[in-house]
Amino acid sequence: MFIIKWWRFCRGYLLITIQGRGVERLLNLALARGIGFWDLRKSAAETRLSIDLRSFKALRPLVRQTRCRLRIMQKVGLPFWKWRLRRRWGLVAGALFFCAALYISTALVWQVRVTGAERLDETEILELAGQLGLKPWVWKRSLDLPWLEEELVRLHTEITWAGIRLQGTLVEIEIVERLPEPLIDRRPADLVAAKDGLIIRILALDGEAVVAPGDTVAKGDLLIRGVQVVADPSLPAGRQNRSVPIRARGEVKARVWYEAVAPLNNTIINKIDSGNTRKSHTLRWPDRSLRLFGPAHSPFEHYRRDVVKWFWRWRNITFPVELITVTYYEVLLEEDTISRNEALQRARVEARTELKKLLPEEVEVEQAYYQEFMDQSREWVRAVAETREDIAEIRLAKPESEGR
Repeated sequence: MFIIKWWRFCRGYLLITIQGRGVERLLNLALARGIGFWDLRKSAAETRLSIDLRSFKALRPLVRQTRCRLRIMQKVGLPFWKWRLRRRWGLVAGALFFCAALYISTALVWQVRVTGAERLDETEILELAGQLGLKPWVWKRSLDLPWLEEELVRLHTEITWAGIRLQGTLVEIEIVERLPEPLIDRRPADLVAAKDGLIIRILALDGEAVVAPGDTVAKGDLLIRGVQVVADPSLPAGRQNRSVPIRARGEVKARVWYEAVAPLNNTIINKIDSGNTRKSHTLRWPDRSLRLFGPAHSPFEHYRRDVVKWFWRWRNITFPVELITVTYYEVLLEEDTISRNEALQRARVEARTELKKLLPEEVEVEQAYYQEFMDQSREWVRAVAETREDIAEIRLAKPESEGR
């Protein structure tokens, strides 16, 4: 159906109305002579139909023969457009120029962008791509993207992978940089204890172990000495071995204990809002601020505050001025007495919270327990956690000149 409509539009057709007593006779004569028409609509006053240009010329004698009145209501199709545009050659030229400019502008590369460059200079990569033919104002059809990707990797030793994508008039070059080789520190060093602990296992890969399982060490104690005994024939007989400083390597597992304390209080402080509030409004912009109205500080002895910041934004533009509203709520403190069991539970929770702050994230706790003790006529709760971890850390050996 669409093809038929498009064909009729290209050839051109007319929407006409026919009036008179001989309309039916006219239509019968048209069909008998092979004159085609469509969209026939008949009413008491007139008859409407669509007819192509050639059939319209053949229909005109029949209209005079049947004494009907014919009127053209609308002219549709490409031939009529061509006729109208004959006197508007400037509009046609402008439309053609616009289409040509639109095609050319979308067929060219306008911008080349580099992503993924952290250590490399983007300008250097753009210059290399320009030497290969990838630069602004080149035809997109002339670009061989797979070849360009291979050449970028081949010509630049610091690029491991390159991918090029076309996004409209933008060409995006995504690169993956070659990872730098890790720097290995080979300076002579010892392994010492990073914290207090009880040695349970020691494995010396390079160097000489100076502690054994079951020993207790303090922070900073020597665990593995960074020396190696080698044979030296140049030395006197019986003393042909000498110690060479090396970088000690190994693993030292130890039991480590962490502890935190919290007081046991039989009274607690409850905070209750009194209902009194005060607001303060401040206008702030870079490096300066202006308090509009309200107190500069809280007028209450005990309080809590709520801060709300509001700034002006229009589309993607954010103005560097913000309005800060601070609301102060008065708080009344009430002291309440609790049972010893509840006070003990609260102290344990507080001690456990402080203990978690001391524990390293990667270490698992093997055992945890609580202790109650008296200190300065006050009860305390101690939370203790036992872990098993590697306590060895590197300490560079001092040069012999410094040792002397």
